[in-house]
Order: sequence, then C-alpha cells, then structure tokens
Amino acid sequence: MSIDFYKALEISGIGLACLFIFMAIFFLFIVGIDKMFPFKKEADDK
Repeated sequence: MSIDFYKALEISGIGLACLFIFMAIFFLFIVGIDKMFPFKKEADDK
C-alpha cells in the first residue's frame, strides 16, 4: 500500500479520537450543569 494511504488513515484516526474526546468533555459539562441546576417540577394547581 502507498504511504499516502497510511498518512490519511493516521490523520482520520486522530480526527476521530479528537471528536470522541470533545464529545466526552461536552457530555461531562452537560452532566455538571444538570447537577448544579437540577430540574424542579412545578406543582399542578388544578
């Protein structure tokens, strides 16, 4: 196989790894926000 294919595979692997790292950080950020400001259900006055 050509060296270009392996370079492209390496670059796409790094890109996917960065994407999953970003998604994990974003998920932890959302979980942290949810812990800081929990959902409060309003009482129904019927």
